[in-house]
Amino acid sequence: MHALFGTKHLILIALSFLAAALLFLLTRKWKFSTVCKNMFYLGIVSEFIKVVYYITANEETYGGVLPKSDLPFHLCSIQILFFAVINFTSNEKIKRVLYSFMLPSCLFGGIAAILIATDSSRNGLWILTLQYFAYHAALIVFSLHLFTSKELRLNVKDYFNCLKFLVAVFFFAVYINGMLYDGTRELNFMYVVSPPQPGLPYLNEDKGWLVYMIRYAVLVVVCVTLCYLKPIWKAIKEKKAARS
Repeated sequence: MHALFGTKHLILIALSFLAAALLFLLTRKWKFSTVCKNMFYLGIVSEFIKVVYYITANEETYGGVLPKSDLPFHLCSIQILFFAVINFTSNEKIKRVLYSFMLPSCLFGGIAAILIATDSSRNGLWILTLQYFAYHAALIVFSLHLFTSKELRLNVKDYFNCLKFLVAVFFFAVYINGMLYDGTRELNFMYVVSPPQPGLPYLNEDKGWLVYMIRYAVLVVVCVTLCYLKPIWKAIKEKKAARS
């Protein structure tokens, strides 16, 4: 078994971040629409590999049924649905709301997934390891394109749209975990049931679920705010200038 932050995992972390940096440099002159299309195609390939792997890995237990715990309702998996929407809808308002949420969720979600990698991604077949780390590295690349895109220019309104979207995502995660719960603690979509890994220094249930969720919410808001520091600061300066 390859442990979290063991030798294999540390090598995969280094390779993932290196690949993300190189891929961003190679694609930084692409049109943003081209980036979105390629992320959609990559998401389909990634999900296909994951579905086939987990069905075959659990065939003796579930037959040809995908285990509920592997449905695409985690923060990073659900991005595939968002990629589909932004590629096929012509509604710019919907796209804008999704972009506002995808900026921090792809960046910090991708980084967190690589750093706190699942047991199956570290110890499964090489194809699953490749799928897992390549997909999350690609999410980081996409978020960097969102940061640097001259087509979007995200502003402070997008920051508040993101926070609103997060509230909706929280209730979605709570409800989907409740609907699919079958008496085991394997279901933990978006980690609203329990921490992503036991023994974490900050995200833990040492003081109960409610304290864990408050800490989780604070961490999420901090991460989102960090992504929007520039437009927040710009809005503050403009407000001060208007008063003077």
